[in-house]
Amino acid sequence: MFFSRIRLKPEFYKATHLAKVLSDNTYNIHRLLWDLFPEEKQRNFLYREEIAREQLVTQASIHGEPIYYVVSSTRPSSTNPIFQVDEREYHPKIRQGDRLHFELRANPVIQKAGEKHDVVMDAQLTFLKSLCAEFNLYSLLPSNPKKREFKKVLLAQGGRALDIRLTALLKDNYIYAERLNQTMQLSDKLDWSLKSNIDDALENWLCRKGAQLHGFSLKMDKYGQFKLQNSAYRWQTIKADKKMKSGFSSVDFTGALEITDVDKFLETLFKGIGRAKAFGCGLLLIRRI
Repeated sequence: MFFSRIRLKPEFYKATHLAKVLSDNTYNIHRLLWDLFPEEKQRNFLYREEIAREQLVTQASIHGEPIYYVVSSTRPSSTNPIFQVDEREYHPKIRQGDRLHFELRANPVIQKAGEKHDVVMDAQLTFLKSLCAEFNLYSLLPSNPKKREFKKVLLAQGGRALDIRLTALLKDNYIYAERLNQTMQLSDKLDWSLKSNIDDALENWLCRKGAQLHGFSLKMDKYGQFKLQNSAYRWQTIKADKKMKSGFSSVDFTGALEITDVDKFLETLFKGIGRAKAFGCGLLLIRRI
């Protein structure tokens, strides 16, 4: 296996429209990186995109160009005309019980009734539906309501009872409880309660993945809370051609883990976690604590 750091050559980033092409289309990035493995008929790599100036802070000439971390089963081509490739062999030496800091960009999806659902959107809708059911507000909703319609009804009709309910939920969450010391409207409390439910859903998703498939468990701090943060939830569009437009969501995780199964964990380092692996998700970056 190989671990590579790949950058656009400066003359291409500065003198052409290639940077815009890359920023506009996840599919284009996927195809250009695949060109680094011309002998491969199937994708044999995982990658993660970052911003060069955030990764190479000591190099004054680095600006906002993309940088790609790639794990592959074969050595990437060093003669590609547009990429500068720095690679090394990748043979992680790990043991059961090792504790590691990790970073992961993933596409969190769960399956319900045979259909796949975005974890973040599902967490929000499930929470909003439960509140509407709790306060008997379903009769005020249109058929097939959207998230904004659930929120509109709750904020218009929930009143004091909803305020008390959301305050109690936030008090039970050590991350968000301190926000109650600030002046907050009911809409603020609803938004922070939604974020708390999203955190729980993402935490549960990654815990299950680690325990069932990938040979790790999340570490806890001295207060019994998982050492895990999530950020940068976004929708990424895939445009393979003018007639096809689709996409997927991604979330960035950072945290601490403990290896529980060496073989499964090694396979995870090489094969990734979750879906959308062809489009920059799934690569687990690790370092020792």
